[in-house]
Amino acid sequence: MAHDIGVRGVDVYSQACRTTPLVERKSAERTGISLYGWGVKPDKELFVSESQELTLAVHLSGARRVRVFTDGGLSRRFSRPGDITLIPRGQSISYLTDGEVEFATAHFPLDAAKIFRDVAGDRLLNLPHCLFAIRDDYVVSSVRTLMRAPALSSRNTRHYVTHLLNSLAWHLVRVVADGNAEPVRLAQWQPTTDGAMREPDFDAAIAQIDARLGDRIGLQELADHAGMGRTRFCEKFTQRFGCSPHRFILRRRIEKAKALLREGRSNVTAIAYELGFSSPSHFSVAFKAATHVSPLEFAALATAG
Repeated sequence: MAHDIGVRGVDVYSQACRTTPLVERKSAERTGISLYGWGVKPDKELFVSESQELTLAVHLSGARRVRVFTDGGLSRRFSRPGDITLIPRGQSISYLTDGEVEFATAHFPLDAAKIFRDVAGDRLLNLPHCLFAIRDDYVVSSVRTLMRAPALSSRNTRHYVTHLLNSLAWHLVRVVADGNAEPVRLAQWQPTTDGAMREPDFDAAIAQIDARLGDRIGLQELADHAGMGRTRFCEKFTQRFGCSPHRFILRRRIEKAKALLREGRSNVTAIAYELGFSSPSHFSVAFKAATHVSPLEFAALATAG
């Protein structure tokens, strides 16, 4: 009996890319293996919801800095042209890219187990965690060959495509069995009813700000902690707090400075450098702009009160 294929991989990628595939190649056998070519100009973030098929994503050309969101933030590794990624069935994936990307996806439903008939095939089809940005010339050349193959207009062509897809599946079994790729735990987004991604984790970003008020924290680092791209993070942060992240950090530093001055800390120079200001004068100007008094005047008023 055939397995229930559930949501197909091609459908979730069509929805994510907002287009139909440019190339389509399918196995002539009843294994359900299929391959698609995509040419897209995605947003900075590309969210692909989960399907019930193992997906092979092949980075063919275009952007050289594609990352994915993991449960620990944005991945440190980049996918570049010539890299492959294996996405387990039942898991969504969110990409962050710096430009246009040409890629292909091959999808392996559980019925693909018919070509393996062993535990190794089950291990591939039930992969627990994503294998991201693996360099594999064999897969890339095989996928390019499949994409150049003529449409399924003859029996010989169908068999040719089928054998290539089956060989690709067997090669992926070896990739998984070798254990050379480090598993990545993908962040599992919770889309809203209109398909949008969940809100940023502002609590994680603000915790970093408060813990490191004296450090220079880049926007990308804060966005990583919030679990999204820098541009969208800045937009959402400004909407939520009514100011930019930079202005928010400045306000947090001023509030901390006020607390230190109330505690009797009167060394303005020490406070300035402790809170990450470039100089005591920079600190004094920023403090007065926020409170309408200088740090020393604030300290005197606090003591008198």
